Amino acid sequence: MAVDYPVLFSGDHISGEGAFRNLTISGGEIMSEAPVSIGTHLHLQVQASGARPPIIITLAIVRWKRADRYGVEFVRFQGDAKQQLEDMLNQR
Repeated sequence: MAVDYPVLFSGDHISGEGAFRNLTISGGEIMSEAPVSIGTHLHLQVQASGARPPIIITLAIVRWKRADRYGVEFVRFQGDAKQQLEDMLNQR
């Protein structure tokens, strides 16, 4: 689903910010100038629309990279974050 949600990320000696451009329950496409490599493990904090609390993904793995965009697979969510994400996607 095409979106524009800010995201903060950190992991494997890197931290940065960007924006999700595409998002599903299992992963998404992030646009960012931060130099990431395929296979990098990231901790993500997605700022949902409105006044919702951020969605925390405790483990996401970079699966592909093209210029300033890369794809991540969500592996582990914090608490009820997966349900939060599913609810957010269903409301669009």
